[in-house]
Amino acid sequence: MIPAHCLVVSGQCAVILRCLLIGKTMRTILEVLLINVKSGKSKKPPYNDYAIPEAHCVLRDEMGKAGAVGVLNLPKGFETVTPGLYTASFAMEAPTYGENQGKVIAVLKGLVPVPPGAFKGNASPSAQGVKA
Repeated sequence: MIPAHCLVVSGQCAVILRCLLIGKTMRTILEVLLINVKSGKSKKPPYNDYAIPEAHCVLRDEMGKAGAVGVLNLPKGFETVTPGLYTASFAMEAPTYGENQGKVIAVLKGLVPVPPGAFKGNASPSAQGVKA
């Protein structure tokens, strides 16, 4: 529960809110459909090359029904992810650099393959049983 004094927006409350969010994880069922790599050269000196793997995904509920479709930037350590069905763990963070600087965002922290047959009925994902 967020303390009552944090309901007022201020710099101090942002720090307290960050302390409440850091280290907490949440989990969801994530179906990875496709991996693309976004690459280019940084806009500021020293103009380094970059490559950011992006996973095109479907968020699913516990019955396997699709809830949302989107693109997830894969952090370092997840470059070898393949299409399939996973239990994904996320943590809330507020980056101090990059395009999300100062924004509270969910960052991927773990992926565990979902075993074949985990979903029953008509809502089962098409990639069920794909090995990751």
